[in-house]
Formats: sequence, structure tokens, C-alpha cells
Amino acid sequence: MTVIDTLSEFLLQSGCQYRIYDLGRGIRPLNSQTFLEIENNQRPHPYPRLGQAWLAVLFWNKQLSSQHYIWFLKLPLDEQGMLVLAARNQFLHMVVELLGKQIQEKKLESLPDHPFSFVPGQQQMADFNAQVRHALKLPAAEQLGQALAYLREPELHHWQSVPLQGLADMVVRAGEPSVQTLLLENFPRLAQPVQVALMQSLESQTPGIPMTECVIALMRNNPDDHSIQLAGLRALSRSTADGLVEGELEKLLAPDNAPDADLLITISGRHWHRLEKDELLRPYLEKLAQQPADLFGAVFADLVRIPCLRNKMLAALRSTDKSPGLTRAIGQLFSEKAQ
Repeated sequence: MTVIDTLSEFLLQSGCQYRIYDLGRGIRPLNSQTFLEIENNQRPHPYPRLGQAWLAVLFWNKQLSSQHYIWFLKLPLDEQGMLVLAARNQFLHMVVELLGKQIQEKKLESLPDHPFSFVPGQQQMADFNAQVRHALKLPAAEQLGQALAYLREPELHHWQSVPLQGLADMVVRAGEPSVQTLLLENFPRLAQPVQVALMQSLESQTPGIPMTECVIALMRNNPDDHSIQLAGLRALSRSTADGLVEGELEKLLAPDNAPDADLLITISGRHWHRLEKDELLRPYLEKLAQQPADLFGAVFADLVRIPCLRNKMLAALRSTDKSPGLTRAIGQLFSEKAQ
């Protein structure tokens, strides 16, 4: 009998095709080799959030059903971002027992409730559905037509009638010239809630210079609209216009600015890769140190688990030229750990 040690092996030996997505910091596909290395503890999980790996496992077996199935899993990670294998093995044992039997009986059903499941929020679920349909070349959601009609003539349609799923499907197609032109021309005319939803969906895309400039202009024109500022930061998270985005972050983290906790959390959650640069990491930590100690500790613990940031975060602890505020915040962090 073949011993099955990983979810990857189970899905392959079950005759299933599958795709893995990370949902911790936006939505990113994980290639099968990367996921297998994570499962075998050969590499840390690249996008941890709150000490967990937030995953969507999409799989299907054409011989048994035309339906696609999804597991939304949150699996614990250790302090270095490595998968806690005991938890993975517990879930794997349940899967082998239940789903293996279903496959033998030539039927697939959803798993019962288990401690490793989570339910994505409405926005993320819409974005995930849109990405999966697009990646698998499945038809777009029926609501796409309503979203495009609103985008073409926003004054003729009530924004509340525009489905969130339609907006998400539209953003997945933002790279298509016709859709991009509509977005760039009409974005400032859209209702604020629609602008926010579109920018939140953009966080899992890679907007280029024109869309980046459009988002930045909206943020600058609405400096007191907190929802616009937060959604704008999310929209810029994977922008290819790094210089423009980093310039905005530098302004936000300037000495005379006082970004609130929500903005700082959004930066750590969506722009962590840009914090690799010392000119952003240092002022970010200084601003974070001005927040309550529990927030500083939680964000620090979150960032230090990210592989590309771990050494930078540890070096910040040892730095000899920290401000008194940052020195005090780090001291409190260690005093809490000692208790």
C-alpha cells in the first residue's frame, strides 16, 4: 500500500487535477512544486498572516463529476513560517478517511466541519470566484454584463443594483484594452462604494502605470475619505509601478504624518514586500511604535514570519540607532515575552 504523506500526493493519487491559491495577503496562485515543498517543510510559507497559511485548494475529477470543489484551509505555522505538520497530518487523515471512501464510491461530496476551515469574506469570495473562472477559461459570472453597463454609463444606473461578483469579474479583465479604457475614463465618476469595491478587487491584480496613477489621483482628491485611502492602498499592493507606489508610501510615513492603525495594518498586510527597503521599513516601524504596545507586538510578530522580511525585522531589533520610541516599543515586546 502506498503511504500518503501530503495533500499533494493524495490529490494526485486520487486522479484529481488541482490548483492551490494563497488567500492570506490578497489572492495568489501557488504552483504545485512550491506547495509540495511547503508541505514537506523544505521551505517556509511565503505569505503567512497571523501565524497561519490561508489556502484555497481547488480540485476536480472529470471521471467522477464536472463539478469543481474547494477547501478553504487555515493551517498553523511556526515562528519561522514553516508548516506545523501535526495540523496538516490531522487534516490529511480526515481527508483520506472520508474523501478516499467517496472516491471509491465514485462520488464527491463536501467535507464536514473541521477546525482548519475558514470562510472568506464576501469581497474575497467574489474575487476568488472571478480569478478561478478566468484561469480555468470558464464563462464569466452573469453579473459581468450589469457591471459593464454601469461602468459605461454610471449616471443611468443605480450603483446599488451592481452586483459585487460582476465588479470582481470586471477587474479580472482590467488588462483587456476595452475594459481598461472604460475604467480609466469613468473611474472618477463612479459612486464611492463602487470605487472602493473595485480598488479592493485590484489588490489581487497587477495594475500598470495608468491604473496606478488613476488610483493615486483618487486618493489625493479624497484625503479625508478613510475608505478611499484604505482601498487605494490595497489596490496598489501589486502595482508594477513600484516607484509611484513607494513614493506614496514615503509621503504617508513622513515625520509630519500620523497614519492611523488601519493604514499601518494595511501597509503590513499588502505592502510587506516593499518594506524590504530600509527607507520604508525604518519609518514604518517608527510609526508603528507610536501605536499601542499590543498592536506593535502583533504586527511585528506577523512580519517576522514572512521569509523575505525575517532577517530585516531581526536586524531592526539589534540596531543601535533606534529612536527612543522604537527602543521602548521593542523593550515592551520582549518584556511581554518574558512574562
